[in-house]
Amino acid sequence: MDKNHFRASIKPSQLAGKLSYELLAEKLQLELGLKKPPSRFTFTKYDEIKHAFDLKKEQLRQKKSEAIQDAKCLFESTDKLSDLISNLGNDDVAIAELIKQVEKLEKENERLNSENKRLNSQNDMLLERFARWQYNLQKMDGVDLNKLVSTLDDGLPAKSK
Repeated sequence: MDKNHFRASIKPSQLAGKLSYELLAEKLQLELGLKKPPSRFTFTKYDEIKHAFDLKKEQLRQKKSEAIQDAKCLFESTDKLSDLISNLGNDDVAIAELIKQVEKLEKENERLNSENKRLNSQNDMLLERFARWQYNLQKMDGVDLNKLVSTLDDGLPAKSK
């Protein structure tokens, strides 16, 4: 494989995003008009190619890590999704991380809505019970509601150790 032809056929912008030996082999097959794609072992025979591949993989990992951190910072620093998206740009990794964060927030929102409905229902039930008890106490002979309220409003006794 001619190294100069390899360098000329693959531009750095073409290797943005996901990178694997399989994707690189497919791209080379298309660019060079090969009958079958080169194997991973073919690439690793050439130290220059292996080094360039490893370097690019590390750059992509670093870019992804930075995008994830940036997305997390955006989520922590603002409460408006529109502000977050306006600061986004055109970065697939950041978009993917933001989608994960939005999905996480949606699940949390569903959980909180469900909990809110449960608590509202429980509150309504307790208010109804209180009203029923109050009504029934008023009907009882010898029950002074003012005295009962003052007794019921006393705090709980302190816990003994």
